[in-house]
Amino acid sequence: MNAPLLRIRLLGGFRLAREDGAPLVARWSRPGARTLVKLLALAPDHALHREQIMAVCWPHAELRTALGSLRVALHTARHALEPELTPRGTSAYLVSDGELLRLAPDTVRVDVDEAQTRAARALRSGRRRELADALEALGGELLPEDRYAPWAEPARERLARRRTELCDALAEQRRSTRHRTARPELDAARVRLDWALHLDRSGQYDEAVTVVREALYAYERQGLRDACTLAAARLAEVLSRGRGAAQALTALDAHPPDPGAPDAIRAAHHMARSAVLSYRGRYADGLAAARAAERCAGAARGADGPVLLARSLAQQTVCLGLSGLAEQAAGPAAAALAPAEESGDRALLATVLSVLRETERRAGRLGDALAHGHRALALAEQAGRPTATAFERANLAELHLLRDERADAERLARASVELAEPFGGTALAFALTALARVRGGSAPREAARLLTRAGRCAVAGGHFQAIEEVRLARAEMVEAGEARRVSR
Repeated sequence: MNAPLLRIRLLGGFRLAREDGAPLVARWSRPGARTLVKLLALAPDHALHREQIMAVCWPHAELRTALGSLRVALHTARHALEPELTPRGTSAYLVSDGELLRLAPDTVRVDVDEAQTRAARALRSGRRRELADALEALGGELLPEDRYAPWAEPARERLARRRTELCDALAEQRRSTRHRTARPELDAARVRLDWALHLDRSGQYDEAVTVVREALYAYERQGLRDACTLAAARLAEVLSRGRGAAQALTALDAHPPDPGAPDAIRAAHHMARSAVLSYRGRYADGLAAARAAERCAGAARGADGPVLLARSLAQQTVCLGLSGLAEQAAGPAAAALAPAEESGDRALLATVLSVLRETERRAGRLGDALAHGHRALALAEQAGRPTATAFERANLAELHLLRDERADAERLARASVELAEPFGGTALAFALTALARVRGGSAPREAARLLTRAGRCAVAGGHFQAIEEVRLARAEMVEAGEARRVSR
């Protein structure tokens, strides 16, 4: 019987999936085992000498100790990749070849390889759609949890060079297919805006801010008002995800849409303003801006129309729900689904499903909420959005906790923290809060420590909802503690 194909994902965070859908180990008992698999996934031909692995994983250990650690890590990794493997069975995925360790080429696929192959094919063809798709496939950050690991740096540099080649090819393609007077600077700015969107979705906010600013400066130099308005909207949304909300509003105010600006440009401006205001807890103002975005999006032509319409309706749902108007939130949430499906944008559809999940949870329909949440999680993973993935895991953990499904809640909350750890800020605040709620009943002191750390992360991220969620979880813990004392 042939083993099911194992897919190893490195872009956006280390993840595993098998084509038979069988669940794999969520938490590895040995960190060295995970590093071993990552090293092989990045290595040429996915093979390394045992001594190379020991030099990375246990650089200061004596040879005998390192060999013992390698044997334990190898055993752990094989059983993590293949939980049903018998004690003396031969792994279908991680095999020995003399002194080499290798990922089996017939049964293992690595997303970096597939993305690089797609990029090479796109560069040969020179077709715009293929180049754009290849750039999107390379959009996630390589192993953000190992951002500062020296052994991952050569692979990061190779990916950065490939992304640059794709950006340059896209700019050149636009120069050759558009009118001959198009200026290279503006072509490069358009490519930067596209690239910044991928950086934003992969959680690389600082890099995204830098890239959008470069595009905005180019448009300012050329005096292109509509382009400046669009770039400022993109910049504001990225800034608002951290502690840059004040700067975000300044950017929007500096580049308002002209009265005669296209509907899509005006919708993007109002949408960005709504996002910034809601992050700051100004939900009524955010709702008004989202409704203005909806009016413009409804009149917009082209592919941007469904995207902006879905986003504005989803944003209305967020503002209404966080204002305590859950019943009014249901209508916009349901209306957002059709344009999100029409757009074909997985990241957008994940966002809309996430909003629907929360609407169903507030209505007490936990089964429907779980269905929306699991679909949102799958789409966020496919779109290479690690912070959105961590957020969905945290919310699913709390849903399972409400249903008293504690094992699932624990698994998802731990996975959320693990994925959000490299990003810190808002993503980690929500993840730690979910884990604190899961642990609150059995380990209240640990839960309190988790919430203390979550509070610091929420303040660092500057996200009003995250700050309020930590405060609410603390209040729940105090109330639960009082109930336990009374019951005694």
